[in-house]
Amino acid sequence: MIAALALATAGSLLLAPDSAGADPLPVTREGSAVDDRAAEAPASAARRALAAAEETPTATAARGYPRRQTLSPDPGNPGDKSLKLGLIPYHAIAPKLNALQRLGDRVSVEVTGRSAGGHRLYLVTVTAPETTRQARAQDRMRELIENAPATAAKSREIKRVYKTPVFVNNNIHGNEWEGTDASLKIIQQLATAKDAKTRDLLAHSRLYFNITANPDGRIAGTRANANGFDLNRDFVTASQPESRAMRRIELDKQPAVLLDLHGYVNGTLIEPTTPPHGENYEYDLFLKNSYANALGMESAVNALGYTPAKDGVEPAQIPFRDQEEGWDDWPPIFTPQYAAFHGTVAAHTVEIPLAVNNEEYDQLPVPELRRRSAVNTAVAGAAIRATLDHVREHRPSLVADQIEVFRRGATGAPQVPVSPRTVPGVPGIGPEDVYTTTFPRAYVIPPGDSRTQRSAPAAARLVDHLLANDVRVTRATRPFRLAGRTYPRGSYVVDLHQPKRGMANVLLADGRDISDKVSVMYDISGWSLGRLWGATVEQVPSGSLKGAPLRPVTEAAPVARVPGHGDLRLRLTDPREVAALNSLLQQGVPVRRAPDGSAIVPASARGKALAAARAHDVSFTATRLTGGAPLHRLRVAAAVTPGELFPLREMN
Repeated sequence: MIAALALATAGSLLLAPDSAGADPLPVTREGSAVDDRAAEAPASAARRALAAAEETPTATAARGYPRRQTLSPDPGNPGDKSLKLGLIPYHAIAPKLNALQRLGDRVSVEVTGRSAGGHRLYLVTVTAPETTRQARAQDRMRELIENAPATAAKSREIKRVYKTPVFVNNNIHGNEWEGTDASLKIIQQLATAKDAKTRDLLAHSRLYFNITANPDGRIAGTRANANGFDLNRDFVTASQPESRAMRRIELDKQPAVLLDLHGYVNGTLIEPTTPPHGENYEYDLFLKNSYANALGMESAVNALGYTPAKDGVEPAQIPFRDQEEGWDDWPPIFTPQYAAFHGTVAAHTVEIPLAVNNEEYDQLPVPELRRRSAVNTAVAGAAIRATLDHVREHRPSLVADQIEVFRRGATGAPQVPVSPRTVPGVPGIGPEDVYTTTFPRAYVIPPGDSRTQRSAPAAARLVDHLLANDVRVTRATRPFRLAGRTYPRGSYVVDLHQPKRGMANVLLADGRDISDKVSVMYDISGWSLGRLWGATVEQVPSGSLKGAPLRPVTEAAPVARVPGHGDLRLRLTDPREVAALNSLLQQGVPVRRAPDGSAIVPASARGKALAAARAHDVSFTATRLTGGAPLHRLRVAAAVTPGELFPLREMN
């Protein structure tokens, strides 16, 4: 799959939009197009793609809207699988976006990064024009909502002029195409519409459209990206560049409402979900808003007039109302569920109805495939339009509930269990829907050292991952006591009194066994990053952090260390350490295997060990161990999944 899907990546830099701050903004050229001809990808090409897979932040110095740029064209690709369905091929998207920007002053395009296969990821913003001063005011209000929610709740300015952020995510599964085409149609309509409702919507909202979250899969007609990853299972670990780009959008734009457009479930499936519900959400606020918006989408989809007899289209369904279990929102691996931890109070997977992928793509005649795709595009468009209507009509309550999510986190307020009283108007709420947790006061992540067998690289990786997910982390400047225990200097502390406590807890908690509450679940539901990565994570149930010697950090402290004398020992308990060992073997360093499984590096290779320590952020210790068998670099042949291939390459 990787050989078939990976595309030439040489020279494919991550290009950010222009950073001009003048008002109005000049039109700029984004840069040369990547060569998207299909090519077999040797391991070296895959490694380059992985090494380049760092997110390109969408956040820039505040400047007004529109933010126009001219996108360079991609080479035409007659093999693009979208063409058979009568849908827009990837290579036609850049010219289409250029044309949409020329329609007026409402449409802006940003490049948020590149896919694993080297294709540009496009974010379109549709909103009423803003001066630089107005854009800065929006940024300030957005920061206030997260960081000072009690103040934000009383702000007249926010109630009056804050633009509700809405995020429409398309085509995260590459062979579920039509959300992209529906969004492009909606953008075109919004760009030129003169009616009062559209003007009101754009004056009070910013609409963000991720045009195709998975261009590799769109071109190849596959669910996965060019690295073979299902991106809608990647939000806990964010191993792929597309996932990181989506994460950055959610952090920077802070959407109150999100649609993730998928296929294919007949009739159209519109979340909220069945139990089990993620226990770290403020689920009363989430269910209230998601169910209300789902009703509007259901009405809009059914109003299209498609019928089972005439079109093969069943009526829309809402799992929370229409199913008992089996389509849940327990794990945070899916786009809408992940977004809930960043303040999204109405988030939906929408599964459009008529299958056009897999065997249908290969077996159905082209006219039938195109008929189905046209129906699916119309259904996706109806869901988007209904959501925009809901946002226009309920803007104050959506923003207020987002503020309340952050307020509860910042103050350590208890969750509010769902019930007919706390979520009026939502039918069928019962004990089976109540999932809550007791948040600890804090988590402590000791820095790790060889004497205690704690992994310093794993602790640093976990801290950096928390920070990348917008979780606030502090570090102790000296030893301290908390809840009757003493922790060393350098320990990391995650205070659960923070706006995104749900995000912190879902990443750090061990989780729990819910087998007695539900018999079937939709997909994977086990994760605990501390345990998986080998970092020690200690839960502090209660206590006060007042007076603790803690300072906020923006990145984990470097782990790299090499003693100045003697032979060197490298523990092999972390992928970074394995990668460092392989880099030394690749350079011909004579490394021996110690009886305890660690690697012994001769003092004569201290310079190369220092370079490896810095490159991989690992720590060597001094040793007097002698003997041991020589180690040699291995070439591994592996018939494995892409998920297993990824760490093999990561470990060099």
